[in-house]
Amino acid sequence: MKDFTQHSKIPFREQEIRCEMQFRELGNCWHVYTPEQFPIVFGTNDDFKAGMNLVAICAIAFPDVKILTFEIMSNHMHLCVSGLEERVKAFAAMLTKFLERYLKGTSRPIDLSEWNRIPRQISDLNDIRNVIAYINRNGYLVNPDSTPYSYPWGANRFYFNPELKSFHRVSNECLSQKYLRKTFHSRLLDGCCGLATIDGYVSPVSFCDISVAERLFRDARHYFYKVSHDIESQQNIAAELGERIFYTDSELYAFVISKCKTEYNVDSPPLLSRDAKVLLAKVLLYDYNADNHQVARILRLDLQVLDSLFPPR
Repeated sequence: MKDFTQHSKIPFREQEIRCEMQFRELGNCWHVYTPEQFPIVFGTNDDFKAGMNLVAICAIAFPDVKILTFEIMSNHMHLCVSGLEERVKAFAAMLTKFLERYLKGTSRPIDLSEWNRIPRQISDLNDIRNVIAYINRNGYLVNPDSTPYSYPWGANRFYFNPELKSFHRVSNECLSQKYLRKTFHSRLLDGCCGLATIDGYVSPVSFCDISVAERLFRDARHYFYKVSHDIESQQNIAAELGERIFYTDSELYAFVISKCKTEYNVDSPPLLSRDAKVLLAKVLLYDYNADNHQVARILRLDLQVLDSLFPPR
């Protein structure tokens, strides 16, 4: 059994050096993403399973592109990968090409030319941590029945979850030639026959370098903080990509408590002055996509007063 008492004895600086070395060993890293404002692409479980299988197939076709994590939402995707830029672009082009073939076969043809975006190069260790956390919480934000550890369509739920990884490594199912030809309308993917599947899709455990990605964080606690509490970093990425990201009451409340203490020298929202509440309300509404009901709850403001100051959008 793993000795969980040992890691806590490693000094902070040494942990950070280890993480930095892991980041440098990866070489060039990229955030591959598709537009958020887009029609529904993945509308059924079969669609999502096809998407999962296609990411796996592209990973096999481009072994020099290392997938650290990815997530599939109903109308867009995010991936964090490492590799040479031209290879990453070719990987993304293959993904788009065969996804279009799949959609034509479902009688829902969709032009995915807008998905051919230039990947954003990741600048440093902190950036890649933020990107991984952003991707791994993306599905949970749009699905109220999920958490970052249960949303099924990506690699997110396997992070620091050894029991689930072990479960997904045991499978008696595999992709068949018949499935591949019927789903993606091509014989070019026949070489991917035999990939192990679970519940009809290839598990990310078999093609994502999750253990490498985990070593970019000091420990599981650090990763959990990035996913669940560091909403300012998430907002920065969303703003850069032009995406609208939504936060739960608890996430916004933690942000407000931090602002109360660091900027206004009070312990909680009720102790803020009216002017301070209005300023914070503006930040929550326009920078963090909160709605008036959330702001009223968090800042203890009268909803009618809030509506008069900031008419609902």
